[in-house]
Amino acid sequence: MKNHEIHNYRAKPICDMHMHPHVEAPLDESVAIYNDVMEHFNYEKIVLQALPYYEPINNYKTLYFKAQDKRIYANLGRFHHYDERDTKEFYEEQIKTFYAMGCDGIKLYEGKPECRKVFGRSLCDPVLDKFYEFVEEKQLPMVIHFGDPREFWDINKIPKWALERGWLYDESFVHFDALQKEVEGILEKFPKTQFVMAHFFFVSDDIDYAANFMDKWENVTFDLTPGTEMFFNFNDKADEWKQFFIKYADRILYGSDIYNWHREGKTIEEKYSHAVNLVRSFLEYKEPFTDKWTTRTFDHPFGFSDDILDKIYHDNMVRLFGENSRPLDGDRIVYELKRDLPNLKLNEVTKQNADEIIAFFSK
Repeated sequence: MKNHEIHNYRAKPICDMHMHPHVEAPLDESVAIYNDVMEHFNYEKIVLQALPYYEPINNYKTLYFKAQDKRIYANLGRFHHYDERDTKEFYEEQIKTFYAMGCDGIKLYEGKPECRKVFGRSLCDPVLDKFYEFVEEKQLPMVIHFGDPREFWDINKIPKWALERGWLYDESFVHFDALQKEVEGILEKFPKTQFVMAHFFFVSDDIDYAANFMDKWENVTFDLTPGTEMFFNFNDKADEWKQFFIKYADRILYGSDIYNWHREGKTIEEKYSHAVNLVRSFLEYKEPFTDKWTTRTFDHPFGFSDDILDKIYHDNMVRLFGENSRPLDGDRIVYELKRDLPNLKLNEVTKQNADEIIAFFSK
Protein backbone atom coordinates (compact mmCIF):
# COMPACT_ATOMS: atom_id res chain seq x y z
CA MET A 1 0.00 0.00 0.00
CA LYS A 2 1.09 3.55 -0.73
CA ASN A 3 1.54 6.11 2.01
CA HIS A 4 -1.75 7.91 1.29
CA GLU A 5 -3.64 4.62 1.45
CA ILE A 6 -2.07 3.63 4.77
CA HIS A 7 -2.90 6.96 6.45
CA ASN A 8 -6.08 7.95 4.64
CA TYR A 9 -4.55 10.97 2.94
CA ARG A 10 -6.02 12.27 -0.26
CA ALA A 11 -4.75 10.60 -3.46
CA LYS A 12 -2.98 13.60 -4.93
CA PRO A 13 0.18 14.03 -6.99
CA ILE A 14 2.86 15.58 -4.77
CA CYS A 15 5.91 17.70 -5.60
CA ASP A 16 8.54 17.49 -2.87
CA MET A 17 10.79 20.50 -3.28
CA HIS A 18 13.13 19.74 -0.39
CA MET A 19 15.06 16.47 -0.56
CA HIS A 20 18.81 15.77 -0.37
CA PRO A 21 21.49 13.54 -1.93
CA HIS A 22 23.92 13.98 0.97
CA VAL A 23 24.48 10.40 2.20
CA GLU A 24 27.58 8.64 0.82
CA ALA A 25 26.35 5.53 -0.98
CA PRO A 26 26.67 3.73 -4.32
CA LEU A 27 24.90 5.76 -6.97
CA ASP A 28 22.61 2.95 -8.08
CA GLU A 29 21.45 2.46 -4.49
CA SER A 30 20.43 6.10 -4.25
CA VAL A 31 18.69 6.00 -7.63
CA ALA A 32 16.63 3.05 -6.40
CA ILE A 33 15.78 4.87 -3.16
CA TYR A 34 14.51 7.97 -4.99
CA ASN A 35 12.44 5.84 -7.33
CA ASP A 36 10.89 3.91 -4.44
CA VAL A 37 10.25 7.12 -2.48
CA MET A 38 8.48 8.72 -5.44
CA GLU A 39 6.36 5.62 -5.97
CA HIS A 40 5.39 5.17 -2.31
CA PHE A 41 4.58 8.82 -1.62
CA ASN A 42 2.87 9.50 -4.97
CA TYR A 43 5.54 12.07 -5.89
CA GLU A 44 5.29 13.57 -9.36
CA LYS A 45 8.47 15.66 -9.04
CA ILE A 46 11.25 16.21 -6.51
CA VAL A 47 13.89 18.90 -6.11
CA LEU A 48 17.22 17.68 -4.75
CA GLN A 49 19.06 20.29 -2.69
CA ALA A 50 22.81 19.73 -2.94
CA LEU A 51 24.99 20.16 0.16
CA PRO A 52 28.63 20.46 -0.98
CA TYR A 53 29.48 21.83 2.46
CA TYR A 54 29.39 18.24 3.71
CA GLU A 55 30.41 16.27 0.62
CA PRO A 56 32.67 17.74 -2.09
CA ILE A 57 31.02 16.06 -5.11
CA ASN A 58 27.45 16.61 -3.94
CA ASN A 59 26.63 19.02 -6.77
CA TYR A 60 27.75 16.47 -9.34
CA LYS A 61 25.80 13.68 -7.67
CA THR A 62 22.71 15.88 -7.77
CA LEU A 63 23.14 16.44 -11.51
CA TYR A 64 23.70 12.72 -12.04
CA PHE A 65 20.47 11.83 -10.23
CA LYS A 66 18.63 14.39 -12.33
CA ALA A 67 19.99 12.71 -15.45
CA GLN A 68 18.57 9.37 -14.30
CA ASP A 69 14.99 10.58 -13.91
CA LYS A 70 13.20 13.44 -15.65
CA ARG A 71 11.09 13.93 -12.51
CA ILE A 72 14.15 15.14 -10.57
CA TYR A 73 15.26 18.79 -10.44
CA ALA A 74 18.70 19.89 -9.24
CA ASN A 75 19.49 22.81 -6.92
CA LEU A 76 23.24 23.28 -6.52
CA GLY A 77 25.14 24.72 -3.56
CA ARG A 78 28.05 27.13 -3.44
CA PHE A 79 31.63 25.99 -2.89
CA HIS A 80 34.10 28.09 -0.90
CA HIS A 81 37.87 28.06 -0.51
CA TYR A 82 37.61 30.07 2.73
CA ASP A 83 40.62 32.17 1.73
CA GLU A 84 41.63 34.98 -0.61
CA ARG A 85 40.50 32.96 -3.66
CA ASP A 86 36.86 33.62 -2.72
CA THR A 87 36.47 36.73 -4.85
CA LYS A 88 33.54 38.34 -6.57
CA GLU A 89 34.84 36.96 -9.87
CA PHE A 90 35.10 33.45 -8.42
CA TYR A 91 31.46 33.44 -7.30
CA GLU A 92 30.30 34.93 -10.61
CA GLU A 93 32.11 32.19 -12.53
CA GLN A 94 30.68 29.57 -10.20
CA ILE A 95 27.03 30.51 -10.72
CA LYS A 96 27.53 30.73 -14.48
CA THR A 97 29.04 27.25 -14.39
CA PHE A 98 26.09 25.91 -12.40
CA TYR A 99 23.73 27.36 -14.98
CA ALA A 100 25.72 26.01 -17.92
CA MET A 101 25.76 22.49 -16.45
CA GLY A 102 21.97 22.56 -16.13
CA CYS A 103 20.99 23.44 -12.57
CA ASP A 104 17.34 24.27 -11.86
CA GLY A 105 18.00 26.49 -8.86
CA ILE A 106 20.35 27.21 -5.96
CA LYS A 107 20.59 25.84 -2.43
CA LEU A 108 22.04 28.44 -0.08
CA TYR A 109 23.19 26.65 3.07
CA GLU A 110 25.58 29.21 4.51
CA GLY A 111 22.79 30.48 6.75
CA LYS A 112 23.00 27.33 8.88
CA PRO A 113 24.73 28.65 12.03
CA GLU A 114 27.68 26.25 11.92
CA CYS A 115 28.18 26.94 8.21
CA ARG A 116 27.86 30.69 8.66
CA LYS A 117 30.55 30.50 11.35
CA VAL A 118 32.96 28.72 9.00
CA PHE A 119 32.04 30.98 6.07
CA GLY A 120 32.97 34.05 8.10
CA ARG A 121 31.12 36.56 5.92
CA SER A 122 27.69 38.10 5.91
CA LEU A 123 25.20 36.39 3.61
CA CYS A 124 24.76 39.77 1.90
CA ASP A 125 28.49 40.53 1.62
CA PRO A 126 29.24 42.49 -1.60
CA VAL A 127 31.60 39.72 -2.72
CA LEU A 128 28.47 37.66 -3.44
CA ASP A 129 26.62 40.35 -5.38
CA LYS A 130 27.49 39.04 -8.85
CA PHE A 131 26.33 35.58 -7.82
CA TYR A 132 22.96 36.87 -6.64
CA GLU A 133 22.65 39.20 -9.61
CA PHE A 134 22.89 36.26 -12.03
CA VAL A 135 20.40 34.22 -10.00
CA GLU A 136 17.95 37.10 -10.15
CA GLU A 137 18.53 37.68 -13.87
CA LYS A 138 17.87 34.03 -14.73
CA GLN A 139 15.00 33.76 -12.22
CA LEU A 140 16.49 30.66 -10.63
CA PRO A 141 14.67 29.68 -7.43
CA MET A 142 17.05 30.00 -4.49
CA VAL A 143 16.29 27.92 -1.42
CA ILE A 144 17.73 29.55 1.69
CA HIS A 145 18.44 27.68 4.92
CA PHE A 146 18.56 30.51 7.42
CA GLY A 147 19.35 29.90 11.08
CA ASP A 148 17.64 27.24 13.15
CA PRO A 149 14.81 27.50 15.68
CA ARG A 150 15.34 30.54 17.89
CA GLU A 151 15.43 28.39 21.03
CA PHE A 152 18.72 26.82 19.86
CA TRP A 153 20.42 30.00 21.11
CA ASP A 154 19.01 29.52 24.64
CA ILE A 155 20.32 26.81 26.99
CA ASN A 156 17.06 26.97 28.95
CA LYS A 157 14.82 26.37 25.91
CA ILE A 158 16.75 24.19 23.48
CA PRO A 159 15.21 20.69 23.09
CA LYS A 160 17.25 17.82 24.48
CA TRP A 161 17.64 16.16 21.07
CA ALA A 162 19.09 19.36 19.57
CA LEU A 163 21.44 19.83 22.51
CA GLU A 164 22.70 16.27 22.05
CA ARG A 165 23.44 17.01 18.38
CA GLY A 166 25.59 19.99 19.33
CA TRP A 167 23.16 22.64 18.10
CA LEU A 168 23.36 24.96 21.08
CA TYR A 169 24.74 28.22 19.69
CA ASP A 170 26.83 30.41 21.96
CA GLU A 171 28.18 33.91 21.37
CA SER A 172 30.71 32.59 18.83
CA PHE A 173 27.83 32.00 16.40
CA VAL A 174 25.95 34.75 14.59
CA HIS A 175 22.67 35.28 16.44
CA PHE A 176 19.26 34.48 14.96
CA ASP A 177 18.30 38.14 14.70
CA ALA A 178 21.54 39.10 12.96
CA LEU A 179 21.19 36.23 10.47
CA GLN A 180 17.66 37.37 9.75
CA LYS A 181 18.95 40.85 8.93
CA GLU A 182 21.53 39.34 6.57
CA VAL A 183 18.81 37.55 4.62
CA GLU A 184 16.79 40.74 4.50
CA GLY A 185 19.94 42.40 3.17
CA ILE A 186 19.99 40.04 0.19
CA LEU A 187 16.35 40.80 -0.48
CA GLU A 188 16.97 44.53 -0.35
CA LYS A 189 19.58 44.21 -3.09
CA PHE A 190 17.84 41.61 -5.24
CA PRO A 191 14.09 41.82 -4.61
CA LYS A 192 13.07 40.16 -7.89
CA THR A 193 14.79 36.87 -7.01
CA GLN A 194 12.57 33.85 -6.42
CA PHE A 195 13.50 33.12 -2.80
CA VAL A 196 12.27 29.98 -1.04
CA MET A 197 12.70 30.20 2.73
CA ALA A 198 13.38 26.66 3.92
CA HIS A 199 11.75 25.36 7.10
CA PHE A 200 9.28 28.24 7.09
CA PHE A 201 12.16 30.65 7.71
CA PHE A 202 12.04 29.46 11.34
CA VAL A 203 9.49 32.20 12.08
CA SER A 204 6.51 30.03 13.04
CA ASP A 205 6.76 31.59 16.51
CA ASP A 206 6.03 35.06 15.11
CA ILE A 207 3.00 35.23 12.83
CA ASP A 208 3.11 39.02 12.61
CA TYR A 209 6.68 38.97 11.31
CA ALA A 210 5.82 36.16 8.85
CA ALA A 211 2.86 38.11 7.44
CA ASN A 212 4.78 41.37 7.19
CA PHE A 213 7.65 39.55 5.50
CA MET A 214 5.33 38.00 2.94
CA ASP A 215 3.65 41.32 2.25
CA LYS A 216 6.95 43.18 1.82
CA TRP A 217 8.68 40.63 -0.42
CA GLU A 218 6.25 39.46 -3.10
CA ASN A 219 8.69 36.97 -4.66
CA VAL A 220 9.29 35.08 -1.41
CA THR A 221 7.80 31.66 -0.67
CA PHE A 222 8.01 29.48 2.45
CA ASP A 223 8.50 25.74 2.52
CA LEU A 224 6.94 23.45 5.12
CA THR A 225 9.87 21.07 5.54
CA PRO A 226 10.01 20.19 9.27
CA GLY A 227 11.47 21.63 11.83
CA THR A 228 8.91 20.01 14.08
CA GLU A 229 8.68 23.20 16.13
CA MET A 230 6.75 24.90 13.35
CA PHE A 231 3.87 22.44 13.64
CA PHE A 232 3.81 22.82 17.41
CA ASN A 233 3.53 26.58 16.87
CA PHE A 234 0.88 26.21 14.16
CA ASN A 235 -1.16 24.03 16.51
CA ASP A 236 -0.89 26.51 19.38
CA LYS A 237 -2.35 29.35 17.27
CA ALA A 238 -4.31 27.24 14.84
CA ASP A 239 -7.02 29.75 13.90
CA GLU A 240 -4.54 32.51 13.11
CA TRP A 241 -2.14 30.28 11.23
CA LYS A 242 -4.90 28.63 9.23
CA GLN A 243 -5.98 32.03 7.95
CA PHE A 244 -2.34 32.82 7.12
CA PHE A 245 -2.11 29.64 5.03
CA ILE A 246 -5.33 30.43 3.21
CA LYS A 247 -4.19 33.98 2.44
CA TYR A 248 -0.75 32.94 1.22
CA ALA A 249 -1.67 29.54 -0.24
CA ASP A 250 0.01 30.47 -3.54
CA ARG A 251 3.33 30.93 -1.73
CA ILE A 252 3.68 27.88 0.52
CA LEU A 253 5.46 24.74 -0.66
CA TYR A 254 5.53 21.14 0.51
CA GLY A 255 8.86 19.53 1.48
CA SER A 256 10.05 16.56 3.52
CA ASP A 257 13.87 16.73 3.97
CA ILE A 258 14.17 13.10 2.84
CA TYR A 259 17.80 12.04 2.28
CA ASN A 260 19.16 9.03 0.41
CA TRP A 261 19.48 7.21 3.75
CA HIS A 262 20.49 3.56 3.71
CA ARG A 263 17.42 1.35 3.93
CA GLU A 264 18.81 -0.86 6.72
CA GLY A 265 16.25 -3.53 5.94
CA LYS A 266 13.31 -1.20 6.57
CA THR A 267 10.37 -0.56 4.29
CA ILE A 268 10.03 2.80 2.56
CA GLU A 269 7.19 3.64 4.95
CA GLU A 270 9.27 2.75 8.02
CA LYS A 271 12.40 4.58 6.89
CA TYR A 272 11.13 7.72 5.19
CA SER A 273 7.59 8.58 6.27
CA HIS A 274 8.15 10.42 9.57
CA ALA A 275 8.28 13.98 8.18
CA VAL A 276 5.84 13.21 5.36
CA ASN A 277 3.23 11.99 7.84
CA LEU A 278 3.60 14.98 10.15
CA VAL A 279 3.13 17.47 7.31
CA ARG A 280 0.31 15.67 5.54
CA SER A 281 -1.59 14.74 8.71
CA PHE A 282 -1.52 18.32 9.94
CA LEU A 283 -2.62 19.76 6.61
CA GLU A 284 -5.31 17.16 5.85
CA TYR A 285 -6.82 15.72 9.02
CA LYS A 286 -9.84 17.40 10.53
CA GLU A 287 -9.70 15.63 13.90
CA PRO A 288 -6.94 15.54 16.54
CA PHE A 289 -4.16 13.04 15.90
CA THR A 290 -1.04 11.78 17.65
CA ASP A 291 2.10 11.91 15.56
CA LYS A 292 4.40 8.89 15.99
CA TRP A 293 7.58 10.82 15.15
CA THR A 294 7.16 13.63 17.66
CA THR A 295 4.85 11.68 20.04
CA ARG A 296 2.86 14.93 20.14
CA THR A 297 -0.93 15.10 19.97
CA PHE A 298 -2.10 17.85 17.63
CA ASP A 299 -5.50 19.12 18.67
CA HIS A 300 -6.07 21.57 15.84
CA PRO A 301 -4.96 20.24 12.44
CA PHE A 302 -5.90 22.42 9.51
CA GLY A 303 -8.05 19.98 7.49
CA PHE A 304 -7.64 21.99 4.30
CA SER A 305 -9.85 21.73 1.23
CA ASP A 306 -8.54 20.23 -1.99
CA ASP A 307 -7.91 23.59 -3.65
CA ILE A 308 -5.51 24.70 -0.90
CA LEU A 309 -3.76 21.31 -0.82
CA ASP A 310 -3.30 21.29 -4.58
CA LYS A 311 -1.43 24.58 -4.41
CA ILE A 312 0.83 23.54 -1.54
CA TYR A 313 1.46 20.00 -2.72
CA HIS A 314 1.85 20.59 -6.43
CA ASP A 315 0.96 23.79 -8.24
CA ASN A 316 3.29 26.21 -6.47
CA MET A 317 6.37 24.07 -7.11
CA VAL A 318 5.51 23.65 -10.80
CA ARG A 319 4.95 27.37 -11.21
CA LEU A 320 8.28 28.15 -9.52
CA PHE A 321 10.51 25.49 -11.12
CA GLY A 322 8.68 24.84 -14.38
CA GLU A 323 6.78 21.89 -15.79
CA ASN A 324 10.08 20.43 -17.00
CA SER A 325 13.59 20.67 -15.60
CA ARG A 326 16.36 22.46 -17.47
CA PRO A 327 18.50 20.42 -19.92
CA LEU A 328 21.85 19.10 -18.76
CA ASP A 329 25.19 19.63 -20.52
CA GLY A 330 27.03 16.35 -19.94
CA ASP A 331 30.25 17.52 -21.57
CA ARG A 332 30.39 20.56 -19.30
CA ILE A 333 29.67 18.41 -16.23
CA VAL A 334 32.56 16.07 -17.12
CA TYR A 335 34.89 19.01 -17.78
CA GLU A 336 34.09 20.71 -14.47
CA LEU A 337 34.29 17.52 -12.40
CA LYS A 338 37.64 16.54 -13.90
CA ARG A 339 38.90 20.08 -13.25
CA ASP A 340 37.76 19.90 -9.62
CA LEU A 341 38.99 16.40 -8.80
CA PRO A 342 42.64 17.25 -7.97
CA ASN A 343 41.42 19.69 -5.29
CA LEU A 344 38.78 17.45 -3.70
CA LYS A 345 39.32 15.18 -0.74
CA LEU A 346 37.48 11.99 -1.73
CA ASN A 347 37.14 8.71 0.11
CA GLU A 348 36.63 5.31 -1.47
CA VAL A 349 32.88 5.77 -1.93
CA THR A 350 32.97 9.31 -3.32
CA LYS A 351 35.91 8.47 -5.61
CA GLN A 352 33.83 5.63 -7.06
CA ASN A 353 30.87 8.01 -7.38
CA ALA A 354 33.02 10.51 -9.28
CA ASP A 355 34.35 7.84 -11.66
CA GLU A 356 30.81 6.63 -12.39
CA ILE A 357 29.53 10.17 -13.00
CA ILE A 358 32.35 10.87 -15.45
CA ALA A 359 31.77 7.57 -17.24
CA PHE A 360 28.04 8.18 -17.50
CA PHE A 361 28.25 11.69 -18.94
CA SER A 362 31.13 10.69 -21.25
CA LYS A 363 28.98 8.19 -23.16
